[in-house]
Amino acid sequence: MATERGYVFVATTVFATVLLAFLGLATDVGYLQWQKTRAQTAADAAAAGAGLQLLQGATDASIVSEGRNDAGLNGFANGASNTTVTVNHPPLQGSQAGNKNAVEVIIQRTLSTYFMSVIGSPSASLTARAVTVLGNSGASGCVDAMNPSASKAFQVTGSVTVDFYCGIQVASASASAMFVGGTSIVYDNKSVGVVGGVTLAGKGEILNYFGQPVVPQKIGAPIDPLSYVTPPTTAGLTVRSMSSVTYDQSNVPPGHTIQPGIYCGGLRVGNTGAATFTMAPGVYYIAGGGFTFNSQAVIAGTGVTIFNTSGANSGVPGCNSAFAPFNINGQAAVTLNAPTSGPLEGMLFFQDRRINSSSTNSINGGSNTVLNGAIYLLHSPLQFAGNNSAGSQYLIMVTDTLTITGNATINADYSSLQDGSPILNAAVLAE
Repeated sequence: MATERGYVFVATTVFATVLLAFLGLATDVGYLQWQKTRAQTAADAAAAGAGLQLLQGATDASIVSEGRNDAGLNGFANGASNTTVTVNHPPLQGSQAGNKNAVEVIIQRTLSTYFMSVIGSPSASLTARAVTVLGNSGASGCVDAMNPSASKAFQVTGSVTVDFYCGIQVASASASAMFVGGTSIVYDNKSVGVVGGVTLAGKGEILNYFGQPVVPQKIGAPIDPLSYVTPPTTAGLTVRSMSSVTYDQSNVPPGHTIQPGIYCGGLRVGNTGAATFTMAPGVYYIAGGGFTFNSQAVIAGTGVTIFNTSGANSGVPGCNSAFAPFNINGQAAVTLNAPTSGPLEGMLFFQDRRINSSSTNSINGGSNTVLNGAIYLLHSPLQFAGNNSAGSQYLIMVTDTLTITGNATINADYSSLQDGSPILNAAVLAE
């Protein structure tokens, strides 16, 4: 009997040892996988940052410096903790090897193991690689909150769900630069980059489309992705009004068609009596007074760019109207499409860069509002109530700050545009 107990003891000891070895191995493998995920996030951020330097025509030294800096912001500093960050311009391997419009980042780190060291593997190496290529495919991002310091520069509040089929960049260095609160969920399978910090309040979440938490990348200060677009001028445009003009069922434009041109004092569309007022293609130069599409307005237009500025900036004699923001009200049915080619390709709402206003622009449209184009408000906030974007092929928002208060889907299908997305970007490729 004692002999049998001895066998049981030995067998149990062997079994326990083997079990502990497997548990230890699983622990090490899980730890290495976690570190690999972190390294890939850092490589993606580094490649994006280095790519932006490339986009600005920086030297190779600046490209390397920015790539290593952004890798360090995400916990993988070159030369620290057995880490090497290599930045190659052009890439040395993969589909973009030799492409001068691309940059490659490779992160390598040697890690000590815990249980694997018992079986002769005291360390393990991991490698993460990312490549950025210049272009305007829109593969990188289409939502940019550009204020450099505001708290909640990008915020989603309430109980809403927002689906982003493109990347997000938040330029603010605030500790709460990106804020998701209430029971809101932000879904994004692309990149989420923030200069400052992220606050998830209540049950707010940022997830990928597998339902897994997304940890935003730390990035360097992004550039204005639409800085290259030349704003329209009044040259060749017809002055349509020298004071605020309102079109509605009591003041119907000829042929139910609103014409492009200069509107000094602003443009408003009220109740159209269920009739559709068409905005003819061209530039609508709003020289002060802003523009408003009120409830019960039915508006459609293709090839439209609405440029919003002040009367003083227009240079039109006698036009002195002060700048005002724009507003699309909840019950308006608005279908507007930006030009699909030309110098204002993809530009739908364009606020004069010389205007720096804290007045909030608002889009409160319902399901009958479809916007295809860029909403470009470099120095003014946008409040976006959502519920109006699922029918859009694409929507770009480059704003000072952005507040989303309703369900929304931000699509990124630029196939209708001759040159692709107007966002000139440094897109991180999946290789």
